[in-house]
Amino acid sequence: MSKKQNPSKGSDVTDAERTVLEILWKHPEGSSVREIVVAMYGRHEHSLHGGVKSFLDRLMEKGLVAVDKTGFAHLFSATISRQEYVGRQLKHLADHHFGGSLTPMLLSLVEQVNLDKKKRAEIEKIIKQIKD
Repeated sequence: MSKKQNPSKGSDVTDAERTVLEILWKHPEGSSVREIVVAMYGRHEHSLHGGVKSFLDRLMEKGLVAVDKTGFAHLFSATISRQEYVGRQLKHLADHHFGGSLTPMLLSLVEQVNLDKKKRAEIEKIIKQIKD
C-alpha cells in the first residue's frame, strides 16, 4: 500500500470528507468504495459511488488517504490517525484564534462545557502528569 508520509497540515476537510475519514479509521485494514457507500448511506446504489470516489480523490490529494490497488477492489485507508488529525485541528484553532496559545483556547473550551467531578478529576490527573 502506498501511503504519503507527510499529509498536508493546512488541509481543510469538508463534513463529507470527515465522514469518510471516520469510516476509514474504523477499518484500518482498508475499505472499498462500495463499503464506504454502505457505511455512509446505509444502502448500496451505484449512483452514490461517484460522490464517494470524489471525496476519496480529494482526501488523497490532501495526503490524508492512500489506496491499495493490488486487489480486485481497491482498498482505501487513512494515512493519519484520528488523534493526529484532531491534534492538527486544535493546533490550527489555537494558531488562528488564540495567537498560538493553548491556555486561552482550553479555558474557553472548559467554560463552554459542564464538567462533572469525574471529568475534572481526569483533567487534573493529566495536568499532574504533565507537571511531573
